[in-house]
Amino acid sequence: MFNKKKYIFGAVIIAIVVIFAVFAFYNNVNFKNSDIKIGVIVPLSGDVANVAEDVQFGVRLFAGNHSEAKFVIENDEGDTKKTISAMRKLVNIDGISNIIGPFGPVSSEAIYSSQAESEKNNLFFVALSMCADQFQQYKNMMCIYPSPYYQLKETLKYPKSVGKTSLYIITANDSFGDSLMDMTEKVAGEIGLKMVGRNKVNIKDLEFRTVVQKAVEAKPDLIMVATMNLQSAIRIINSIKEKKYSGMIMGGADIEENTIKEFKDTFEGVYLTGRAKLDYSSEFLKEFKDKKGGEPNLYTAFGYVWSNILYDLMKADKQITSKAIMDYVDLESNSLAIKGMRYNRADKTIKFPMETVVIRNGQIEKVFSSNGE
Repeated sequence: MFNKKKYIFGAVIIAIVVIFAVFAFYNNVNFKNSDIKIGVIVPLSGDVANVAEDVQFGVRLFAGNHSEAKFVIENDEGDTKKTISAMRKLVNIDGISNIIGPFGPVSSEAIYSSQAESEKNNLFFVALSMCADQFQQYKNMMCIYPSPYYQLKETLKYPKSVGKTSLYIITANDSFGDSLMDMTEKVAGEIGLKMVGRNKVNIKDLEFRTVVQKAVEAKPDLIMVATMNLQSAIRIINSIKEKKYSGMIMGGADIEENTIKEFKDTFEGVYLTGRAKLDYSSEFLKEFKDKKGGEPNLYTAFGYVWSNILYDLMKADKQITSKAIMDYVDLESNSLAIKGMRYNRADKTIKFPMETVVIRNGQIEKVFSSNGE
């Protein structure tokens, strides 16, 4: 039998449910539209955890003044499988399509290869990596640090400028070491340095006397140690000094001040190259000093500036593409936390002036800056 009261009551309940559902739907839409969600993939544990922590600090520093910016940070531990898992979590669970990271060319290659073609049209990555050659082929990924070739060319301008005419290079026995050797030989020929020798080492070795002996006997003006491994670099430089080599010794730029102080005797008189000469904005410097004190480093600045770039483009409701980023950097170059960044549109590589420093009395002393051309 039809019960009018029950019908009316039920209809009211349904109406209330519908109203709340509609209200919740619109609230949810408004919430999603008001939030700008950006993913971050960095190795917060492992060999470069300290670098990743600096990037993270830069991201959080920017986020602190932009409440509508939501950053979801994932630790991939420097493991490519975990890098891919982090990406899947950010994309499929968090609904994020624009990501800062991953760290380095190897993880970047893993990310790019793991994507379906459809994803390459909808996702975008700002890889925390130097511009290795493969980035020219990546349709949805940008690099943020000058290429090894560019770094080498800018770096070797210094010894040439002070009268050095010959060099010997020692690299790790791996694919990157092979590539670095070939690039160095090419650059040396272009700028007028004679390559008098090249040798590879197993970075797991405990001593390098034989390799170093060959290098010293070649009597180069410059021995370049480019193993990408701190402990092996320290052992090689020590061996070179034990041989009473009187020429110029060059090492990589990614050696922290604490390490230089710890191994003061090793690095005394050694030139460190491939360091970007960055000009930070006064606003960024003030913000950093207010929060942490001291001076920011490159990785903190990268975390901040790329958070800023993605945020501004997303806030303007622009699709993130390589062209959109390069257009933005050209337009805002002098107002970003890192001023003067420039991209080469032909190959999507970035350029900075590079500087060479020497360690004297445990202190870093700048001796040369390239013009970045």
